[in-house]
Amino acid sequence: MSVQPVCEYVDIAGSRLHVAIRLVGADLPAGSRFTLRLQRRTGTLVAQSSAEVTWRVNAVGTWSRCALRFELACDALPAGSFRLHLSAEPDAAPPALVRPSTGLLATSRPMTVGGRRMQLFPSAGRPALWLRVASAHPLSGIVWSLRNAVRDLAFAAHGRRFSWVRLARVLSAPFVPSGPIWLIGERPETARDNGRALFVHLRRTRPQASVYYLISADSPMRAAVEPFGQVVTHSSWRHRLLMLHADVLANAYSIKHMLPSRWHPGAYMWQATWRIGARRVYLKHGVHLSPYAVKRANGGYDLIATVGPRETAALGQTSGYSDQLVQTGLARYDALLVDAEPTRTVLFMPTWRRYLVPTLFGGADDAMVPFAGSAYATFLDELLGSPRLAAILEAHDLTLQMVPHYNLASVLRLPGRASHRIEVLDAATADIPALLRSCRLLLTDYSSVQFDVAYVGTPVVYCQFDEEEFTSGHGAFSWFTAERDGFGPATSGVQGALDAIDAYAESGFERETRYQARVDAVFAHRDQQNCDRLVAAIDALEG
Repeated sequence: MSVQPVCEYVDIAGSRLHVAIRLVGADLPAGSRFTLRLQRRTGTLVAQSSAEVTWRVNAVGTWSRCALRFELACDALPAGSFRLHLSAEPDAAPPALVRPSTGLLATSRPMTVGGRRMQLFPSAGRPALWLRVASAHPLSGIVWSLRNAVRDLAFAAHGRRFSWVRLARVLSAPFVPSGPIWLIGERPETARDNGRALFVHLRRTRPQASVYYLISADSPMRAAVEPFGQVVTHSSWRHRLLMLHADVLANAYSIKHMLPSRWHPGAYMWQATWRIGARRVYLKHGVHLSPYAVKRANGGYDLIATVGPRETAALGQTSGYSDQLVQTGLARYDALLVDAEPTRTVLFMPTWRRYLVPTLFGGADDAMVPFAGSAYATFLDELLGSPRLAAILEAHDLTLQMVPHYNLASVLRLPGRASHRIEVLDAATADIPALLRSCRLLLTDYSSVQFDVAYVGTPVVYCQFDEEEFTSGHGAFSWFTAERDGFGPATSGVQGALDAIDAYAESGFERETRYQARVDAVFAHRDQQNCDRLVAAIDALEG
């Protein structure tokens, strides 16, 4: 077979396994059919299922016929270990080995179906996916553990990283707290987003629980969480120990930010996750506007927090996630409703562009598009150097504070500013929650912080100066558009944005009624109980 099958995820419904497979790089004719086979190491067939290829959309919005959905009856499977193979119908070529996705392995842990234990895991040698099924014998638990030990030896013989994890967990068990261990974080050096909000809530409501916050030793934000106790230095020995025993990993950006510095992210996803079995919680750092970019096969999250039915539905259509999407609201929103003294500030927070920076968590050193001379750089030059902006700020006694996106820090080169009333804050240290609560207006392009200020009741002005380029290179399809759904006027250039800012300043920054209706349509909750709902949802994962 000429295409490579990858198992993206597996679900259990009743006594049936639902297996989702992607044919990498394929776009096949309608009606193409494939057979999924479960075979013993000897080649003996134990189960099979047939399916027709269906549509799938990739992260940048390209649709192709490359998805397969199979069903297998769990109760018909004998005890043993079975490798997954895929073949085209009809095709005389040998079947191809099915590889696991990182998202599948990240959420693989022993599951009980019909009184029997099952688990998916990778091959120690060439890339392949195995399903192990235990018998219903009373001693099956002991046999399962012995097979784990034998398999770990096989992985060690192949030089695989993290083959030592299960042994290390046994030896270090006396040195970790009893009860569930929750590790919470953001980026290694930050404590200002949904991670901090959830951690503070848990320390106040469950002071005896084994809940820890991960942050680097030299972080300027460490003082924001240290008074609450149980703060662990990122990449310390204690951090590594707790990672081996964590029941829950919760992060606002990516679980990869929580890995000790000596742990290779790829090796961790492929070799450690399914041995440890921690529940993975994506707290998110904002409302997700680009649902195509979210793939269960990549992140492998057990829980993703959403803010309302429209975001949930959009993510559920193409990501592979379903029950994992829970409308809890975002943790940091609880604090947004606390009264804050308004400032004479226009907050400017544009989002990033993935094509202007090197690959995140990758080895690439160069961006696809140079920042210098880009539409992004040109817009910043025109806005921050605008004499008209300087005049508006002076006339209304305002300050414009720009917070560049964190992911652009390595390439951003800002021009001269037209006024002393224009300030550029450090994205790594700015108190963004306080800025969002106290600003009089937000100017943005596509940043999800628009939802924070809309939640508070603050006007928003959009300036989408590179819409076509952004859509094709970064955002693809979005369920939310500024023109149709936005919380303020949508503009496409500097002068239009300045017109809107000036008009709001003249009106005393009053948001129009029509935009309030749009806010109400997005959020399912506005009650300062988002953290409570999040904790209940995480508890349900463990229950």
